[in-house]
Amino acid sequence: MTTKSSRTQLALGIAALGISLMVPLAVQAAAHTSGAPMAASSAAPMDRSADRMSSSDRSRMKDWTMDKDVLQKDMKLGESKAFYTKALADRGFQITSVNTDKPTEAEYEIVKNGRSYEVQFDFDKAGKASKIDVSTNMWRTDATKSALAGKTVPVATAYSKGNETYSDRMRMKTWTGEKDKLQKMLAVGHDKAWYAAELKKLGYQVTSVNESEKDYLEYEIVKGEDTYEVQIDMANNKGKKVDVTTNQWQSEATEKALAQQKR
Repeated sequence: MTTKSSRTQLALGIAALGISLMVPLAVQAAAHTSGAPMAASSAAPMDRSADRMSSSDRSRMKDWTMDKDVLQKDMKLGESKAFYTKALADRGFQITSVNTDKPTEAEYEIVKNGRSYEVQFDFDKAGKASKIDVSTNMWRTDATKSALAGKTVPVATAYSKGNETYSDRMRMKTWTGEKDKLQKMLAVGHDKAWYAAELKKLGYQVTSVNESEKDYLEYEIVKGEDTYEVQIDMANNKGKKVDVTTNQWQSEATEKALAQQKR
């Protein structure tokens, strides 16, 4: 037989359980209202702000450059191609694309820890490396993009037709000429709206606004098959310094825009 006291305890227990179930919902609702981040779920949309911040070359270039310089020093001259492919693997780099493979030169796209590089070799008549450059890898094969996204791809062991079109060595001269021209056109002393309008007038698509703060503005832009990052330091709502630079870490929107240009 249930006593009055036991019924009261049961009612209190149910009430407490209800409160404990409601608290997480209330916390989630408050987080949503305030803009605070919520725990990710499999059905949750991608955090666009996180995607933009992770795409900033300015914020990521220092570590990338340090790793590049270490690898550059490790790649000593005077060895054969086979030596270098093994040396890269021993250092944890995966060759995701062979862009060029000739007696006089070779070029590999490599990936490690979410970072990508292009390694360019020149070989002498004896087949020994006479020059080695570890450089940017802005134009990437699908295999490299997949590896950067954390997907498993096979190690590239041979050149595939068409891979030379992804060569930074081949495309960098034209890219640099356009970058320098754009740098001169984006004068200091203007507000944010002017820079967005000017880029559009010059035929560039702003694919991502990585940062838009009182003192700093950062765009990813695309024109044809080329992409750049525009970094603008602001003071009193006017641009005081403008840099047009690489866009190695590309937002999803930038990658889609570049893919559409290749169709």
